[in-house]
Amino acid sequence: MRMKWWVLPFMFLAFASMAQEISFSGAVGMDFLFTPASSFSMQSALTLTMDVGKGGVKSQTILSLTGLEAEHLWLWLNFQGVTLKSGLTFDPCFSRWTLSASGGCCAFFLGGTFLLGNLAHICQTPDYTIGLILEFGVGGEPGFLARSLTGFGVSGLYALIDGDPWTDVTLVPGWFFEEELLHFVWSTQCLRVYTTWMFAYTGLGFGELGVNYRFTQPIVDLGAALRFNSTLSLAWAKLYLGVSVDPVSVYSATAFNFSGLLWEEIGIKIQFSQVLIYSTTRFDLSGLDWIAVGFELKF
Repeated sequence: MRMKWWVLPFMFLAFASMAQEISFSGAVGMDFLFTPASSFSMQSALTLTMDVGKGGVKSQTILSLTGLEAEHLWLWLNFQGVTLKSGLTFDPCFSRWTLSASGGCCAFFLGGTFLLGNLAHICQTPDYTIGLILEFGVGGEPGFLARSLTGFGVSGLYALIDGDPWTDVTLVPGWFFEEELLHFVWSTQCLRVYTTWMFAYTGLGFGELGVNYRFTQPIVDLGAALRFNSTLSLAWAKLYLGVSVDPVSVYSATAFNFSGLLWEEIGIKIQFSQVLIYSTTRFDLSGLDWIAVGFELKF
């Protein structure tokens, strides 16, 4: 049966209405990392992000002077208070596949992440392993926030605190308990106090305490953090100072211990409408460690 001619206008109006309801935004950026060590090296990363309606995709391609280093791809979908994410990493051969689901009700939230990884050297005979991360939390910011992260066959859970998908955890052989991370935050519009404790199967791994205060007009951020090792002796201390006067933001971060300076990091960001330009430099007592420069264009 052929479609009636009068159905076509209604279909057109329906698709037009759906298109108006679907929001579209994104960003494209590129940064360059220079490491002037004994042998000079350079890496560049091209990042593309697109948000379409309740889903999105993010791609990061890492190149060096020798060619393709890695490719990271993330896809996500939000519906009914649940977020699904899937990620693939190549370096440049298959390295990792990640699938996670998270959601919550009222003040509670739950999450789980499954990882399938290749422990073999780059592009050698595959050596597959799996890992699992369980997350439980209550509260939010500003206010009180408590999070628990448990890793089986996975270490480096501290990398997940900032929510950055590019800070990877580490898969290890075997599917056994590796780490338990406890993170507590109390924050207001100006003050943020936190403590983080990591436990391994051998006992305490480290503890961290930190505080940050923000002044307004102009915006000034002052922060300090202390990390203690498994014997509760000082591993390092950090001091942070950031100043923002539109369109420029600058910051300085210093890490040191009882032996002296560990590293100093200085960064600057310039934001013009939808364009962001930034630069970060890190050095220690032996000299320059690395320099990163980049830009991001939002659309």
